[in-house]
Amino acid sequence: AIFNAIGELLTGKRSVDELGGPIKIAKYSGKTVDMGAITVIWFMAMISLNLGVMNLLPIPVLDGGHLFFYIIEALKGKPLSQKTQKVAFQFGLSLVLALMIFTTFNDIRNLIN
Repeated sequence: AIFNAIGELLTGKRSVDELGGPIKIAKYSGKTVDMGAITVIWFMAMISLNLGVMNLLPIPVLDGGHLFFYIIEALKGKPLSQKTQKVAFQFGLSLVLALMIFTTFNDIRNLIN
């Protein structure tokens, strides 16, 4: 379901307005407390699973990006150049920071509405 949702976001079948960051997580955490301990545990498990899957995406600076570089190294027989890795990590960091800023902006905008 997580990969399906990511695919739907990338293809435009789902709105990016659904993306949320720490503020949205805190908001829904508070709502789950009223529903009981089992719901809170389930919610925490879903957040952990989502973060784990996101961490495995092949984006440099994330674990999935490191795994991707290891696969390339295994296929080539040698690692990518330091310059290529540096550029890739800078791109990956920029991508992750942009996503964090975007989701926080979404959170704030949804609080106001």
